[in-house]
This record gives sequence, structure tokens and C-alpha cells, in this order.
Amino acid sequence: MAGISLSVRSPLAVLSLLCAGYAVSFFHRVCPAVLSVDLMRDFSLDAASFSLISSSTMLGYALTQIPSGMLADVIGGRKTLALYQVLAGLLCMAFTFCDGLASAVSCRFLLGLTLAANIPAYKILALRVPSRDYARYSAVLTCSDAVGTLMAASPLVALTGLAGWRGALFMAGAFTVLLGFALLILLRRPSVGEAVRIPSIRENVRSLKEGAGVVLRMKQFWLIFLWFMFVIGNMFALVTMWWGGYLMQANGLSREAAGLSISIMSLGPLPLVLVVPWLSDNVFRSRRAFLLAAALLESAAFGFIWLNGDSPLPFAALTALGLMVTVSTNALGTLCFTMVKECVPVSALASACGLLNASGPVMAAVVQSVFGAVVAWRTAEGCSNAAAYGDAFAFLFAGSLVAVGAALFMKDTLDRGRDRD
Repeated sequence: MAGISLSVRSPLAVLSLLCAGYAVSFFHRVCPAVLSVDLMRDFSLDAASFSLISSSTMLGYALTQIPSGMLADVIGGRKTLALYQVLAGLLCMAFTFCDGLASAVSCRFLLGLTLAANIPAYKILALRVPSRDYARYSAVLTCSDAVGTLMAASPLVALTGLAGWRGALFMAGAFTVLLGFALLILLRRPSVGEAVRIPSIRENVRSLKEGAGVVLRMKQFWLIFLWFMFVIGNMFALVTMWWGGYLMQANGLSREAAGLSISIMSLGPLPLVLVVPWLSDNVFRSRRAFLLAAALLESAAFGFIWLNGDSPLPFAALTALGLMVTVSTNALGTLCFTMVKECVPVSALASACGLLNASGPVMAAVVQSVFGAVVAWRTAEGCSNAAAYGDAFAFLFAGSLVAVGAALFMKDTLDRGRDRD
């Protein structure tokens, strides 16, 4: 008697499951931002020490990018994604038992190694959705990180109020484990007699070396890399750690108000995610113009905070500044991967995307540590929290100016990409 198959067939159903997995993985990256005050209190940490908790997560996330692609090629995207979810859930639960900085940093670093859910998800999309829909589906997948940020805002605040931060994260970890098993079962490909060849480890290593050689010699790629590293890296540093503390410690917002502000800034860019690619293709006929606008918008936000760091800002202004950052990154940053696809040879595409995607977390880890050190240094000198945070934003402002310069020297790739197709 034939068994009942629980796997999903519809491309939209596949996309929904992948978005759920990516949103949950992003939740684990950003949740320390809302819990910063609780974690610093319970672990008796200053700003500089606390920065190690989140920066270790981003470092682990960065290190796992390229290996995640190879693992997905060897054992399949479904198994890789499910494995990451289960491990992430277990490590999140383990974090709630940490009682000191060393154990917390170690646990969060290991957690970071399991959070590259986007890499196997893109592979699954390539195998399960029509090629004509891939760009649109991948854009939706990418913007599901905003859902993860939203989950780590007001819902996490409410759950923390009921169960404490340890109880809230323990429940989040248990849910992540269950989601991992659900993905393993539901994303099985229907039995239609088709066979998909899985490259060997040796072939993957050889392809990686060849692709890396091509990418390393490409000036255009490195300009895109610089833009992504600073614009996305700055965003990661804030939403995964320092933005919540800035709202509450420097501006006096309650945890509930901070959660609401973060929720608004997370949802704001969503309507633009699919509009921006259409505008890029059909109205402005440019990718570079949008990246330049994004870098300028982020620079304006950070520059304003730096120049007005002596006094707290109202809720509306803080939310507007947060929206400027998330629009610059969530709505406009996805064009980076389109530009890479349009300028990098197909044989080097996977290597280039993995390298590009690692740049943001690496820079975030650096920014988080420097940001925390500046806040701790300025606070020790007697500065107010608002002034200390304002001075730290000068470092982010400088990085966004580097992204502006990179965008100015880029070449547009839209027509070149179409000529290749």
C-alpha cells in the first residue's frame, strides 16, 4: 500500500516554507538587539563586553557562507536547511542556560554557524520553481528577513514580559527545532522518477578555486563588494545588536516603544521590495543609481544621528531614521546580487555570491565591537548615553561614505546582463 506523501508541490508553498526558515534564522541573529538591556543586566556586562555576544554571532554567520553552499551541493539544500534549523534551535535553547560571558559568546558563535539559511534556500528555489519566476521568488525570500526582525521586536518583547528572556528564547529554540523537522519532511521532492546529480566534494572544491580566481581579478565585483560590506554591514550591526540599546538607553524609549519602532522599520520596506526591481528594469534602467541612492540615504541617517547626538530624539524621528536604514538595505540592497549575476561568469556565480554575502556579517562583527568600545569609552569619560551613542554613529557614517564612493565608480550592469542572456 502506497504511503501518504506529506511533501509540498506548489512553488508558492515551497517559497512559504523557505521564507519561514529564513525568517526564523534572521530572528536568531537580531534578537539580542531587543534583549540588550536584559542581557547586559543578567550577565553584568558593559557595552564593550556585550558587543562580543552579537559580533560572535555575525562572525560565525560570515564563516559559514561558502561552506554552506558546498554542503548544500553535497547533501542537498533540503537536508542542509533542516539541519541548520535543528542545530540553531538547540543552540538557542542552550544559550538560555549560559551564566557568563565566555559561555554566552561561545554559544552565540556556534549559533551563527547555523544561520546561513539563505544559501540552501536559494538552491532549493532553483530546483523547485520555474526559472522565469526565480528572480521574483528570490526577492520575496530575501525580504522575509524583515519578518524575522518583526518577530524579534514586539512579539519577543511581549513574550519576554511573560516568561523572561530565558523562557522566551527557550520557546523560540524549541519552535525552531520543530520547524527544522517540518522542513525536512515537507520539502521532499515528489517522486516523479527524476534524478538530480549531486556533485562530489572534489568537484565543488575545484569549482570554488576556479571561480575565486575569476572573481578576485574583477574590479566591478570588488566595488559591489565594498558597497555591500559597508551598507549591509552597518545595518546588520545595528539591527542585530545596537539599535535597540540606542532607542532605549540613549533616547529613553520603553522596551515596548522600542519594539514598536523596530516593527515599523522592519515592515516599512516590504512594499518596495518588488517595486524597486521593476523600476530598475523599466523606468530608470539602472542598478547603480539605486545603490548610490541607498548609500546616500544611509549616510544621511547616520550623519544626522551623529550631529544630533547630544540630546535624545522623539519616537517619530527615531522610527523615520530606522526606516531610512532598512529601506536602504532591505529594499535596495537585493540589487547587488542581480548585479553580480549580470557581471560575473556563470562558472563563478556561486563563489561570488557566497563571498559577497559573507562581507556584510564580517563588517558587522567589526562594527559591533568598535561601536561598543566607543560607547563604553565615552560613557566612562562622563558623557551621557545619547552623546556616547552619537559619537559611535560617526564610525557608521564613515563606512556609509565609503559605499557612496564605491557606487560612484561602479558601472551599470543591466544591459550587459541582458546581452549575456
